[in-house]
Amino acid sequence: MTKQITEKLQQKLFSNSIIFLKDGIERLVNDDNGEEDFIEPDLLILTCTSFQISIELAIKALIVEKSGIRSIIHNKQKNLTDNEIEKLFFENRIKTKEFDTLKNFVKSQNFIEELTKDEFRIIDEFQNYRNKIVHFTYFFPEGEFYDKKEDLLYYMIHILFKILLSTNSQDMKPSEFIEYTIGGDLHKKLIKYTPYINSMKRLAEQYSDKIFKCIVCGNRTYSQEEEYCYCCNFNGEHFTPIDCDYCKEKGSVIYDNLNIELNNNEMKGLCLNCDNDGIIFQCPKCGFAYNIETKIGDYCTNEKCMNE
Repeated sequence: MTKQITEKLQQKLFSNSIIFLKDGIERLVNDDNGEEDFIEPDLLILTCTSFQISIELAIKALIVEKSGIRSIIHNKQKNLTDNEIEKLFFENRIKTKEFDTLKNFVKSQNFIEELTKDEFRIIDEFQNYRNKIVHFTYFFPEGEFYDKKEDLLYYMIHILFKILLSTNSQDMKPSEFIEYTIGGDLHKKLIKYTPYINSMKRLAEQYSDKIFKCIVCGNRTYSQEEEYCYCCNFNGEHFTPIDCDYCKEKGSVIYDNLNIELNNNEMKGLCLNCDNDGIIFQCPKCGFAYNIETKIGDYCTNEKCMNE
């Protein structure tokens, strides 16, 4: 099988996975009943199905990339010549192995190190939903209509995205992936969608010791260590952090020092923890910064640096 055909097949699987992922997201943000916990049965069934189809295609794309097309096609076809397999591909006659087999192959090969045993168990649950829905029906217990929104978003962010981001070794965070792969309009709706915000907060807390309120989207999903908002993709690396004199939180006040010298070395600062603001002065000589509204005593000024 030529590299060109293998890549074409892998990209087709990947792009189809994105189609079903986008379909599921659009249903949630466009057809949902807003902030209420309850999710309509029809919406739950359709979203579960879309996400599960997306994950099945994503796993196939990942296997093709890592191990080649013969690792996903049915045993009766995998011993055919490259030309014969290529012909089947263009004639839409390739038969692939059962999802269970492919899922276990990914697990055994450790293609996605970040996926835990519990997350593989969740994949099994959604696979069961999808199979029951497609082949006959599935009766969700009534109580599940009140907590499935969070489950759906967890499945998308913590599991499906890990698989999609493993394909082509994409170095993106989940919200970046949505904005640049799924689309900006859909991303804007998601960052106002409470279940998505809650899921992103959980993800940020998983990787960061301190989570603050983002100055762009207003959600408490901004990682202090990474200087990045997991919800809206705001990057605060060009902002300078200092300690807050109000809540005493370290490194929670940020201000833009890029052109501070053009503003008499003063710039407004905001605490991402307690929301208090103030005027920050940054010494043009030593770089020391402080809130001139709260500090008492002798500190650096434009005329005098205390560290000289």
